This record gives sequence, structure tokens and C-alpha cells, in this order.
Amino acid sequence: MHPIALGVEEAACRILERLAQKIGDAEIDYETFAGLHNFIIKVAGIRFRVQFAEEALLRRSIEELEETIHKVAERVLCKSALRQASA
Repeated sequence: MHPIALGVEEAACRILERLAQKIGDAEIDYETFAGLHNFIIKVAGIRFRVQFAEEALLRRSIEELEETIHKVAERVLCKSALRQASA
């Protein structure tokens, strides 16, 4: 069975929804321009920006996208926890 790939809009929506679920207290914004998809995550006074090229979104399967979302969420949560601990 071949991995299922999403369209660009579906992938962007999935990223937004899953990040919001995984990082509950974050403010997440999305913008796209010239084939780049930016996700701006604000949590605990820290601003993170995750950027995907449109081609990368088209090439990723749902499983790969979920793995990437998980890694991003872990990194954001870890860095925000470190900041809160040092404050």
C-alpha cells in the first residue's frame, strides 16, 4: 500500500490543527507567500517560525507530516518549558 499524500491546503490545515492540539496554550498563525508556508507559533513569550516549501508539503505522506508535526511540537514545548523554568 502506498503512503497517502495530501494537497497543499489539506497539509497546511492539518499542520495548524495538530499543532493547536499538541500545544494547547499557543497562538498559531499561518501565512503563505511565493510557495512558502509559514507557521508562527507564540507560546510562553517565545516566537517560533516553521517554514515549509510548497513542494515539501506535496511530497510528504500523512505519516511523514505527522512525524514532523510531532517533532516541531516537542521542540516548542521543550524550549518554552526551559524559558518558564528560568524565569
